[in-house]
Amino acid sequence: MENQSYWQKTVKLNSYPQITKAANYDVVIIGGGMSGITLAYRLNNSGLKVALLEANTLASQTTGHTTGKVTYLHGTIYSELAKAYNINKAKQYLESNYEAFCEIKKIIDEKQIDCDYRENISYIGANDEKNSEKIIEQIAMFKKWGFDVLENELEGYQASMGLNNQAIFHPLKYLAELLQFCNNIEIYEHSLVRDSFIEDNLVNLKVNNLIIKTKKAIWMTRYPINLQHGYFIRLLQEREHISYQNIQSNSNSVLDLTTNYSKRLVDNQHCLVIDQLAKKNWYGQDTKALRKLPYIGKINDYEYVSYGYDKWGMTLSHVASKIIYDLIVYQDSKYASLYAIGNGNYLHAGSDIVKLIKNNYHGMIKNRIFVAKDVKLKAGEGKVVRHRGRLLAIYRDFDDRVFYMSPYCPHLKCVVEFNLQDQTWCCPCHGSIYNCYGKLLNGPATSSLKKSKPG
Repeated sequence: MENQSYWQKTVKLNSYPQITKAANYDVVIIGGGMSGITLAYRLNNSGLKVALLEANTLASQTTGHTTGKVTYLHGTIYSELAKAYNINKAKQYLESNYEAFCEIKKIIDEKQIDCDYRENISYIGANDEKNSEKIIEQIAMFKKWGFDVLENELEGYQASMGLNNQAIFHPLKYLAELLQFCNNIEIYEHSLVRDSFIEDNLVNLKVNNLIIKTKKAIWMTRYPINLQHGYFIRLLQEREHISYQNIQSNSNSVLDLTTNYSKRLVDNQHCLVIDQLAKKNWYGQDTKALRKLPYIGKINDYEYVSYGYDKWGMTLSHVASKIIYDLIVYQDSKYASLYAIGNGNYLHAGSDIVKLIKNNYHGMIKNRIFVAKDVKLKAGEGKVVRHRGRLLAIYRDFDDRVFYMSPYCPHLKCVVEFNLQDQTWCCPCHGSIYNCYGKLLNGPATSSLKKSKPG
């Protein structure tokens, strides 16, 4: 089943070639979403030899399936950061995202980018005690920091908070324009980085049976393909289903923290809705850092990372690209210490740790033991079954054809499970996604499920 968003249906970015020759670069950006393209835009006139490598097509993954919200009201993250760290770090997080928010608007104005940028009021609301308390705490923090807060104006909620002059835009229209200013960047699509190693002070990237060498490698993918620093046990994968609907009420953005319902304006007649009860048009998958802060910065002298934006990638991608640009060009950034990968307080991760443990239990243990015995499948249904002492993933398509494949995710050998709604095989451990026939759609895995036979 095609997972095509409203953005992808309305805008098609230019195509770029595969990389076909070994080469040396000063900087290689891995990942062609909002973060990678924004960094390429920043580095265009740096005098450095830069390449951008995208495994699929530009903005086809997380960026292409976003809701396009441009805001620094990131749920109740400020209250959570104050508890997990201190109020100064919470304020720093706000400052970095506020600057990114202002920069996006500045780029749009200066470059005259037509990307359906529209300002509105962004609200968060809650009807449970825990989230309501967080909202009340956060209102007090924002008032202290000099922001005008719309306090408890959202009807039907125990507590609510709103900010004026937030926005939504068309992310692919925005990126289409940014790419025009990346004329000094070598951009390649269908160029999946499968592995890397450091040798002779260079990062060696294995891409399309080639070795690409670079002084600096910037990992700007949704999830790391390698196991450096144990990111696979520090990042939680979450999927949301999004529908494109006619506007039923006002045009303001609303996030219900109790139910996870969300409504975001697209134009005068339509909005995007995240609602478990609503019919979905597409799904998006985000990565959430257990420490509550994204991982942005240096791994070592040769590699940089940017992971864990949760649902706030439009602003945080600009935060990340600015930090990494400053580290590359100036060897310092005023927000480097806040997002540094070595920092982290996991004591306040709470339910997120429970979800992560549950996900890994399903993939490592449950899906290996509690296996279906009934191999009778309806059209459009998939199951993992035990057949002659081994596990098989079986799918029956709508043409009544049956397909057999290995159920083991190539990333870390977790056993996949079938998502009937999306017609995909999903790794519960680390979020790799395959289509119903086993073809890789989204990593961290770097290869598809192996085909198998029933005998």
